[in-house]
Amino acid sequence: MEKLKKIEFLNEYGLKDTWTYKGKRLIKTEFTYPRTNKKKKIMSAKQELFEQIVNQFSILRENNEGTTKTSQARARKAAGEIKKLITPYKKANMAEVK
Repeated sequence: MEKLKKIEFLNEYGLKDTWTYKGKRLIKTEFTYPRTNKKKKIMSAKQELFEQIVNQFSILRENNEGTTKTSQARARKAAGEIKKLITPYKKANMAEVK
């Protein structure tokens, strides 16, 4: 009697493939989604807004030192974006505190 042999691997789509052989002959294939117990960390809205503000502030800092019209325009645009982000940041901060 020939032995059954199972081979398991992850395929290119992230699915777990199981191939069952009887001797050298393939008799059955199965695929399943792999089980993952990893919980993804969800960044809070407050932290996301803070990172956007920091990013815009670095753009403001870089372009404020420039002497061309375009660099000054970029600095003004970054300042406007910071202004738009402040109110949602305040709301998210208060919601997190409560």
